[in-house]
Amino acid sequence: MFLLLLYIIPVAAQQTTREISGKVISAEDRIALNGATIRIKNTNQTTLTDSSGNFRLMAGVTSLFLQVSHIGYQKADVFVDANSKSLTIILEVLPAQLSEVMVSTGYQVIPAERATGSFVQIDNKLLNRRVSTNLLERLEDVTPGLLFNKAKSTGDKLISIRGQNTIYGNAGPLIVLDNFPYDGDISSINPNDVESISVLKDAAAASIWGSRAGNGVIVITTKKGRYNQGIKIGFNANTTIGEKPDLFYQPRMSSADFINVERQLFKKGFYLNAENGYNNPAITPVVELLIAQRDGQISAEQSNSQIANLANNDVRNDFSNYFYQKSINQQYALNLNGGNDIQRFYISGGYDNNRNDLVANGLARYTLNAGQSLSLLNKKLEVNTGFYYTKSNTTIDNPGTNLIGLKTGSGVSLYPYASIVDAAGNPLAITHDYRQRFIQSAQQLGLLDWSYKPLEEISLGDKTQNSLDYRLNIGLNYKIRPYLSMAILYQYGQTITNGRNFQSLKTYYTRNLINNFTAVDSDGQLAYAIPRGSVLDLDNMTATSQSVRGQLNFDRHWLDKHSLTAIAGYELRDFHTVANSNRSYGYDDEHATALPVDYITLFPQYAIQGSSTAIPYNNSLTDLTDRNISYYANAAYTYLQRYTISGSARLDRSNLFGVKTNQQGVPLYSVGASWNIDKADFYKMQWLPYLRLRATYGYNGNINKRLSAFTTAQYLTGNPINTVYAEVVNPPNPELRWERVRIVNIGLDFASKNNVISGTIEPYFKRGIDLIGDIPYAPSTGITTFRGNTANTQGKGIDITLNSQNLRGVLKWQTNFFFSHVTDKVIDYALKQPANFYTDYSDNEVYPLQGRPFYALYSYEWAGLDPQTGDPRGYLDGKISKDYTQILASATADNIIYHGPARPTSYGAIRNTFIFKQFSLSANISYRFGYYFRQPGISYSNVLSGQGYYEGRYSERWQKPGDELATTIPSMPDVINNGRDSFYNYSSATVQKADNIRLQDINLSYEFNKNSFPGFPFGKLQVYLYANNVAILWKATKTHFDPDYPAANYVPVKTIAAGIKADF
Repeated sequence: MFLLLLYIIPVAAQQTTREISGKVISAEDRIALNGATIRIKNTNQTTLTDSSGNFRLMAGVTSLFLQVSHIGYQKADVFVDANSKSLTIILEVLPAQLSEVMVSTGYQVIPAERATGSFVQIDNKLLNRRVSTNLLERLEDVTPGLLFNKAKSTGDKLISIRGQNTIYGNAGPLIVLDNFPYDGDISSINPNDVESISVLKDAAAASIWGSRAGNGVIVITTKKGRYNQGIKIGFNANTTIGEKPDLFYQPRMSSADFINVERQLFKKGFYLNAENGYNNPAITPVVELLIAQRDGQISAEQSNSQIANLANNDVRNDFSNYFYQKSINQQYALNLNGGNDIQRFYISGGYDNNRNDLVANGLARYTLNAGQSLSLLNKKLEVNTGFYYTKSNTTIDNPGTNLIGLKTGSGVSLYPYASIVDAAGNPLAITHDYRQRFIQSAQQLGLLDWSYKPLEEISLGDKTQNSLDYRLNIGLNYKIRPYLSMAILYQYGQTITNGRNFQSLKTYYTRNLINNFTAVDSDGQLAYAIPRGSVLDLDNMTATSQSVRGQLNFDRHWLDKHSLTAIAGYELRDFHTVANSNRSYGYDDEHATALPVDYITLFPQYAIQGSSTAIPYNNSLTDLTDRNISYYANAAYTYLQRYTISGSARLDRSNLFGVKTNQQGVPLYSVGASWNIDKADFYKMQWLPYLRLRATYGYNGNINKRLSAFTTAQYLTGNPINTVYAEVVNPPNPELRWERVRIVNIGLDFASKNNVISGTIEPYFKRGIDLIGDIPYAPSTGITTFRGNTANTQGKGIDITLNSQNLRGVLKWQTNFFFSHVTDKVIDYALKQPANFYTDYSDNEVYPLQGRPFYALYSYEWAGLDPQTGDPRGYLDGKISKDYTQILASATADNIIYHGPARPTSYGAIRNTFIFKQFSLSANISYRFGYYFRQPGISYSNVLSGQGYYEGRYSERWQKPGDELATTIPSMPDVINNGRDSFYNYSSATVQKADNIRLQDINLSYEFNKNSFPGFPFGKLQVYLYANNVAILWKATKTHFDPDYPAANYVPVKTIAAGIKADF
């Protein structure tokens, strides 16, 4: 009996407790919620959900309530009866959900509340607000810290995150697509296939990507299916129409002014050399008329009458009517997704058809995205497969108008009175390379027609570029324990690009080339060094990437106090590029045959007497291999859901760098901490229920693949002694190291009661260390500069985000505002260039100067126009001077004027969204402050050479005393003075502040759904209108130039889009 009692009592005690388990998911999209808090009501017993949304805890056998909460979701009290053991808890999204909930780093998905680093999460709704076939464009003016570099200051990268952190390395952010780096063209990604984008801005966020994260990381996650979801069908279609470009935006010299200059030059005998030139240079129609009048071939009255008719022409009208058109972009996307308890899938197809604003140019793109996940072995093993395919065909038959005009040897100059069509719209020939009488005489001898008809060239064009991009992803994730899993990921990707430029015998390029390599013997027989036939250029490139990753994932919560998330892994990557270019002469497109040519012999040029040259050889081969090995780890520990510390480390190794083993790899790391102040015992501010402080410190890296630890040489041909010889580009550098960027980031996140106001304030400080730079080198070594780890930079800035719910109820009004400020400067750089490098080029190329930003505006000091002569004046030895040669010669990097950055230092946007029932109206106003631009000046050396068409400010020039009060454009000199032109064009007279505010876009939509329209056949149908590039609201400059596009032929046009989006 005693033993029986001992047995019964423990059994009875065991029945007083039970295990309750379950899963917490979002009501909006059924996604598992990681880090949700589960508390037994009226007790201190709590736990957190894991990365799969699962939880379990011990409780009594009686009925009870569970209090469930998660940031961005409404709290829920869930009744659990005495018999319940397994639950599915669904949380509703708060009406004013915080913008950052879950963040993808490309290695893991973590709740923003447990992340110490700086992230921006762009969800699907915000991505779809902008209508564009280009994914990158959808990030503009909605992403704090992300700047779109425009016009000349674009440099080699369109975007930058928190400024620039390298001088000669890759200045663009790393693009990550579905967990792996993406080296293809981001414009090939269909925006309709993207679920979300995470922008990683500081060391704690980005250091997991190591040596490629120095300029930030953009993580793109494509759409996936969901478990336990019925089949859903989605469709999106839209059409965007853009205005025809305004070719009158940039001032050009008028036909009347151009003709007056030609008359002046003719009187001075300027064209005599051209008349008798050995190279038969082109002469404009007006000058030909003046020659004919002088030689008595026509009367003065006939000459004046014909010239007067020409003066009424403006070639831009013909360009606008026949070369340009309204752009039309069409986009169609269809997707199917769903899943059950063990399987989920997503498949989508897209078609884009873009008609360019240049007649005959366009793009057709086809995309396919397919993915599937299987949950096996009692949900311990998940198998993921994905396939993404993009094919695009680009047509480039219209080269634009920049090359139309006279080819004088020193550039192309168009005469503004040219006509490219006759009254009936038929193509007309214009003067181009050679004088008309030379063309006629050559044709009489049997050479090909040498006339040039620009409009005809469009119809003859046959230039295409076809690209194919596909990626295959395979992933295995095995759950070893509820808190421990192992993942293996593999990706195979390939990008194939094929360019084809078929130039038939009818094209001017081919006729001109064949004619110039044609010889006429004494009997009038023609010998063709280049066979009569077409010319075919082919450019092919295949880039193959393979990546494999093994990773351990740890995510555990215990004792209702502790939470630890960690990953560790190993990664291998191979990127192989093979490219080739070749040209075929005498090509027969029907039979795909070509004829051989002699590339060695120098052939006399028919049009240029006494000149001989080889037939152009356009064949090349490229073979590049890039391999990387990486080790990485990341961990974050949270205590009492209040304090979090994080750490990240990565070691990248590459044979690209130093011959010393310890320099072939670079260790990069970060540490961070956060404090949820609102959860502290002393915190009592009910009006501010969410307050969190973050801080991080660490290093990111950067790579310059153009340098090596070994001697770098370039092999060339054409040496008279050796057919092939090598030229040293950079001497050996066994001390070559990876570039590093040290970043300190501090963040304060807050939200008022009911999220009426929420936001983030993030100041940061950064320093570039061991950057690749140039230093002077002894000329006796064969080089004058040495490129190595010789430079350092520093920067600082702040990102501020504010979101407010201004009105709730039937009429909703929400405001989203962000402000970003960043300054960068070079602090260590030994090499100083001549002053003109900074004045002429530093607004669009990096010419580092210690203490200055990467891109900047410099100029010569301006002393105004001479009131009597209109000459530009500067300063020499502190005195007003017109000695331009000495002013330029005495200028140094130290005494020229520094105006400021050429890129904005402060930028941001404010977006207001109004919702009334099913209507939604959103408008985005962007601003860019703290930078400068140089407006176009005037080059009288071009004017006085008969090439003044592009000198559109000629009409603003000083012409009489007193004009200096209304203009800064100098008077026209009697003779060419290059120093005078250079001084004026790069003086402070041409510098303007670029600050501006724009109404960037407007979005209007109406939504039909079953709640508002019972019996509606669709789950949801949205009709929308979108306008982009709406207007400049204010600009600091009083000139007519757009400060972001002062040198462009035309500014980006306004576009209007209309579309529908349906869910079944």
